[in-house]
Amino acid sequence: MNKQSLHLFGIIIIGLLFNQGHVYSFLIKYIIMLMLFFVFLEVKFTTEIKAYISTIYIFIAMLGIAFSAYYLISFINQDIAVIAFLIGITPTATAAPIMIRLLKKNVNYVVLSVVLTNCLVAIFLPFFLPLITLTTKNISTGNILISTLTVVTIPWLLAKIVNSQNASKFFNPKILFYTWLIALYLATAKASHYIFNELATTPTSTIIAIAIVAISLCTVNFYLGTLIGKQQYYRESSQSLGQKNTMFMIWIAITFVNPLAALGPMFYLIFQNIYNSYLLKMSPS
Repeated sequence: MNKQSLHLFGIIIIGLLFNQGHVYSFLIKYIIMLMLFFVFLEVKFTTEIKAYISTIYIFIAMLGIAFSAYYLISFINQDIAVIAFLIGITPTATAAPIMIRLLKKNVNYVVLSVVLTNCLVAIFLPFFLPLITLTTKNISTGNILISTLTVVTIPWLLAKIVNSQNASKFFNPKILFYTWLIALYLATAKASHYIFNELATTPTSTIIAIAIVAISLCTVNFYLGTLIGKQQYYRESSQSLGQKNTMFMIWIAITFVNPLAALGPMFYLIFQNIYNSYLLKMSPS
């Protein structure tokens, strides 16, 4: 098994079984900002029009999947339909560029998707949520937008301040990968603690149904992403649509919807990283 794949899969197991690290989950935001800083040191936005058009299709696909899943499932269960919507509309993970770099693909494409989808979701989500659920609290577009832009723009500005000629002094692929593992452990530990402690009174059938929805959407997202990117960007677009910023959506769910809704992106977090572990295992690098 590829060593990186083994590490990725192992950290998921550790997070599920030993979830005491959940108390430090507040550090995830800052760890992700650190990872983005490392990525931005080497990245320049591409000038290829195809890449920009393709990332716009990524956002359109997110909207289509989110609303389609919601309306299909709403005939069966309204609460799970809302969870499906939240999963579908979740933007590209800020850790996606790290995964693409490990797969030796076009990092610029995925960085563009991270910036575009996170900003657009932050802008439009406050207007979408009242359409699908009556349980939302007063949502401030400005607060969500500022929170998202902070994660993306601060690392970008810091990377620009650092002289590109000195980037090698700061950047190390191994540091980047192990930093990602720390963030993944904290997120998985948070998910594990939430599932086994906070949702102790939730019916098992409901938890299973949410897990099925999460793994189904995970499969659809990664596969549809390969179709959007076609041959040139199939892996980049697959990760852009499939690897999601679940911690952002967990915050949205807990803060503005209800705690149960956070279970969807939590399950998705586990499934997407199991798949990423498989990709690293199959990677020739």
